[in-house]
Amino acid sequence: MGQNMDNRSYSDFNNSDNDPGGLPNDSAFPISMPDIDNMEFFRTPSTNGRKSKAWHEKEIPIRINSFNKPEGIEINIESTLIKEHRLVKYPDDIWQDYPEENKAKLIDNIAYIFTAHLPMLLKGNIRLEYNTGYPQCFSWSQHSFMRHLPLYWYYYRKRGIGVVPMLKTLLNSRAYFCDTTDSPPEFPISTDENVILPFTFGKDSFLTYQVCRELKLNPILVFFNDPTFWGFEGYHKKILFDDFLKINKHEHYFLENPLEGLRDNGDGWFGWELSLTSWALMCLPLAYKYQAGYILFSNEKSVNAFYYDDSGFKVVPEYEQAYQATEEMSLLTQAMSEGELYTSTFLQGLNDLGIVAILNENYAKETFPYLMSCWDGSEEKRWCGTCTKCARLYLYLSAMGVNPLEEAGFEDDMFSEDKIDLYNAFGEKASGLGWDSFGLNKDEQELSFYICAKSGNQAPLVQIFRQSEAYLRVEQNLPALVDEYLGLHEEHSSPLIWRTQINEIFDKALKKVRERVLSL
Repeated sequence: MGQNMDNRSYSDFNNSDNDPGGLPNDSAFPISMPDIDNMEFFRTPSTNGRKSKAWHEKEIPIRINSFNKPEGIEINIESTLIKEHRLVKYPDDIWQDYPEENKAKLIDNIAYIFTAHLPMLLKGNIRLEYNTGYPQCFSWSQHSFMRHLPLYWYYYRKRGIGVVPMLKTLLNSRAYFCDTTDSPPEFPISTDENVILPFTFGKDSFLTYQVCRELKLNPILVFFNDPTFWGFEGYHKKILFDDFLKINKHEHYFLENPLEGLRDNGDGWFGWELSLTSWALMCLPLAYKYQAGYILFSNEKSVNAFYYDDSGFKVVPEYEQAYQATEEMSLLTQAMSEGELYTSTFLQGLNDLGIVAILNENYAKETFPYLMSCWDGSEEKRWCGTCTKCARLYLYLSAMGVNPLEEAGFEDDMFSEDKIDLYNAFGEKASGLGWDSFGLNKDEQELSFYICAKSGNQAPLVQIFRQSEAYLRVEQNLPALVDEYLGLHEEHSSPLIWRTQINEIFDKALKKVRERVLSL
């Protein structure tokens, strides 16, 4: 049987020289390790007696103690650099029924996934000391950090002269875990039709939800209210959730997630590259209760886009949503559930514009009144009207014949001339730090402005685009652009048991839209 978090069993295997690994065999918990200045255990003969210290002798210890509490998971962080106490709560009927062995494994992974970024955030040689066991998510987390390093450099350019200083921080920092008696998780036989749907009120979540309904699946909706600087996203989505569920009766959970507050809101966005992974892990107790066969994220084709930076590094801005990451997360959730819980997506064959097109064709009235993709909204409105996400959704909705002001809750005209820097269709990359700032959706935005112009939209930015070289470029390549952004592409991420039905739903709607666009 597995051990409770407060009653760990330790092996005698001393692997402290292996990074990462356990503690010296005379040490029960990480917090009992000797002060770093006296750690002769870690010194080689060549460094003994020297006044100068090697990099590992300058480490800053951060103690991360996590516990199984009656209401959920508690994480305490202690060091000279950071002190935090966080408690994530589950509903009683979820947490109390989750087996103790499963809780122990879950806490091993939750403790790490929400703190693994601290070396990047705190800018030093950090030694993370855990009172929890080695997490299944360790290798995936390190890989994800590595893939995001070029992105961090592109965004902020505050860590040296390139990627290497951040890579050095990542490689020079270490993590220590307690040796524990390994017990396999206990999970019920799952039912494929029961699916956990992390629901964000974005266009992608809505399309996944609507397809679940068409397939006669049983979606359990979960929104994780992650704290941010601004604090109004959760406020608006709680209102939307309440309104939406008055009409759509489903099991649902609006869960406060204070652990996300451990992540960076400043000069690096460090830790947020593991948001989906953390959501997948936090869904495990829900999946156990409902015997769910799938966690369904809503990752579309667009998130696989990449470019090469000036140093030749491949940059995938949304790597955690890319198809490879979805497969990695599925391996993780399977490992945590005796192979019963898969992670997947229905949308890898669609671009953003195609998703909006299908929603408008099939599900407009059930979707657009509740739509929200903006993180920066104020207390008064859910679309801020000043960010690239607002601009992008306004454009795609308009291209598909939707009035964003009347049908989707917008309060600002995103086609006024002062919004031109929020788009990628006017010769410069979009401003800000969002995904649009990479310019990877330039062709998709140009096609969307072209459709607006051909449909008779007289807004200032549409008229400016009509006079541009980009308008002529789209006209010359229209069939290829329509096939790309309003077509269904081959993918290998969606569940095979439903893939044919999903493709039929998408293809039928998109065929009608393509015909209309090409006839303009």
